[in-house]
Amino acid sequence: MHSSRGPAMSKVSIAAASSEQQQALAAGKKDFCESANTDSGFLSEPNLNSSENVCSSESISEGLAVSGTVPAVAANQKELVVEDSAPDSGMVADIELKAPDCDIMDICERFERLRSTNEQIPWNHQNDMGDTNLHLAIYAENAELVRKLVANLPAPFLNIQNDAAHTALHLAVLMDQPKTVRRLVLAGASLTVRDAYGNTALHLACGQSNLLCAKELLTPLSPSEMQQHHVVGVKVPQNLELWNYDGKTCVHLAAETGSIAILKCLIDAGANINAREGKSGHSALHISIEQGNEDLANFLLDECPRVALDMETYAGLTAYQLALLQNKMLIAKQLTTRGADPTSPPESDIESDSDDELVS
Repeated sequence: MHSSRGPAMSKVSIAAASSEQQQALAAGKKDFCESANTDSGFLSEPNLNSSENVCSSESISEGLAVSGTVPAVAANQKELVVEDSAPDSGMVADIELKAPDCDIMDICERFERLRSTNEQIPWNHQNDMGDTNLHLAIYAENAELVRKLVANLPAPFLNIQNDAAHTALHLAVLMDQPKTVRRLVLAGASLTVRDAYGNTALHLACGQSNLLCAKELLTPLSPSEMQQHHVVGVKVPQNLELWNYDGKTCVHLAAETGSIAILKCLIDAGANINAREGKSGHSALHISIEQGNEDLANFLLDECPRVALDMETYAGLTAYQLALLQNKMLIAKQLTTRGADPTSPPESDIESDSDDELVS
């Protein structure tokens, strides 16, 4: 078994990419995740080599030929290591995908060799960053290759995590590929796998204000989709009350980014608009007040009849009291107009707030 944090098993020679390819790679890089090198401690799936878990190498060879290169996934990746003295076994596992300018055409030749020898392809093989071929295809924004891989891979392979604990579904959201998100959902990818920060794919979509990806993760499967893709046992949306490791649900992340459109989708899907985040007990309404986001506060007050006006934070403060402490007098007035309890915050909180202002 190859650990998601471990090195590749062996090394073979891979032709260096041309300068044009290197320029294309530099232009195509996506700096989407500062935590790409985070050691998540996750291990990859076991090497499933049974024939029913291996797709046609011919179809993938065709797909790989669509794109010329794979972009780098981290700036600190090493250059290709060439060991001419090592015997070439012809196995894909011998390919060490470590360089930013790794040439997919060479991988195609490997697949063609495997096809001609009828050897099985280890689709769960991971490079030094823990990325599988599916991860790399998403990085490269190669929609045709992604389609072929997803269509052939067994569902467990879709959930393999790289060193940042990102599955293909996480990456599709981070790379803003809503069609790929839906394709993975229909193929049975898990919606509740967490990355190194406890985020599901939906957490990432909400935190990035990515409405299109959020919709693909929230929209229930239609009968036509289920019939066309032979979907069984896939539940959409996921459990919407899951916390990430910062104690936040998708509602909290959408509120923090001020994405009213995503909040509407979450509410329509059944999310609890009054959910408290785990550290301070803030609801979406508290967050809107702390950030001084009047548009968000008005949306919650006008269009969310179930919003709890007098819910307290873990510090015992209501939305009205928090508005007074934050000197958000307009929001405080709107709260009382809609029936919020106009009780002032405790003296100790007012004094503490004044002391903080003097210190600052």
